[in-house]
Amino acid sequence: MRCFGALLVLALSLLSLPVLAAGGRHADKPRIHVVYRGQTLGMIAKRYHVSISALCRANGLRRSSPIKPQQKLVIPGPDDPDGFRARAEAEHGHSGAHAGRRASMSTAATQRSRSGPTSSASSHRYARRPRRRGYLVLRSGAGAWRGYAVRHGKLTRSAEQQVSRVLSSWRTGKKATIHPRLIKMLAQVSDHFGGRPIRVVSGFRPYRPTQYTPHSRHNLGQAVDFRIPGVPNEVLRDYCRTLPRVGCGYYPNSSFVHMDVRSISAYWIDLAGPGKPPRYTYVGGSETTHTDEGAADSQADAASKKTRQHEMGHRTHHRHHRGSSDTHSRSHQTPQHH
Repeated sequence: MRCFGALLVLALSLLSLPVLAAGGRHADKPRIHVVYRGQTLGMIAKRYHVSISALCRANGLRRSSPIKPQQKLVIPGPDDPDGFRARAEAEHGHSGAHAGRRASMSTAATQRSRSGPTSSASSHRYARRPRRRGYLVLRSGAGAWRGYAVRHGKLTRSAEQQVSRVLSSWRTGKKATIHPRLIKMLAQVSDHFGGRPIRVVSGFRPYRPTQYTPHSRHNLGQAVDFRIPGVPNEVLRDYCRTLPRVGCGYYPNSSFVHMDVRSISAYWIDLAGPGKPPRYTYVGGSETTHTDEGAADSQADAASKKTRQHEMGHRTHHRHHRGSSDTHSRSHQTPQHH
């Protein structure tokens, strides 16, 4: 009888172990960061090696949202690159099977954002009917152009010439023949969002040995980095991915979306910041070389451009100051000759 009682106690103890282990797993909480004075969302994201978009999504913030000292922020984990899981855990906590179900749902949402557009509803929210279909407004550091890119389904001759100029390299001034399908895709994107102006961050870029991606389509006039004011990059990314035979690159820590023409569609996420090597968290597609030049390349170009402009401005100011000094010196020496 005593032996039977001991076996019963042992069996009950073993049955309770999985429950305790499960409770222990669900008791784990996401990392919490307490904001201190002077910190920004970008600084916090860099510290924990997460994207600004994931940090904002996990905390229900926008990029422009102010943060205050002593404010607590949820930090997404390494297996939660989009912040969906951290957001679900922060809102609902860990409460047995319900928390597990929510975590599974957030994981599924993360997988959907990788395999396809995150929200077609959000894209339609920004979609508008254009007043003039096929009419394109382009602006870049190399210039601007507005006019019909596509008429009656065909590319116009003026678009071929002018888009090549607007997408020329700011560094060298060199132009390249822009792929006709890329121009048509730009017009299609513009039409979808009501003919809004397209801001080109980078178009044609001559090959440089220092670029991170040796096979960049930017070198061939087949790629463009751009944004549309008033349209979130996430929405722009989602629509671009619906186009056929397109390469789409999403850079959460940068200000643009990459789009290129190719034979088989591909999609990638790059968490790299300005001046940093590409840091891909997701690459999807069927081609051997899926990705194109990352955020670091374009950002480095932009940084070099600003540095160059600053240096030119400094030299101009120095020459002006020196000329003024010489004039002032001669004016003081003039009375001595009399």
